[in-house]
Amino acid sequence: MFIKRLPFIVAAIVLGFLSSRFVVGWYTTIPWVIATPIVGYLSKTRRDSLINGGLFGYVLFLSYTSSVYRGKTDAKSILLFIGFTLVFSLVGAIAGVVGGFVGNWSKGVVKGKG
Repeated sequence: MFIKRLPFIVAAIVLGFLSSRFVVGWYTTIPWVIATPIVGYLSKTRRDSLINGGLFGYVLFLSYTSSVYRGKTDAKSILLFIGFTLVFSLVGAIAGVVGGFVGNWSKGVVKGKG
């Protein structure tokens, strides 16, 4: 079960890290908006597309925020950052579910079933 989701997790980590290094600004989300429906399109079933999309979005946001953190290293700052990152990543998961759904829906349209 986990193995079939591993490529999406690795892709999210790589995209989040690369986005934090090379594309910093509001336009960082452009590659994300392109990649998330692809995850849904590549998933076998609608259920898989929703799970993979959510997982992809969560890990993508987690990877991005973790790699751009340049804050303090005291315990309070780290705990606040962890809390912020976990909540912000939930937003990524919701966006990933929507993107996964769109990708799965577009697969049905391309195949003439949508």
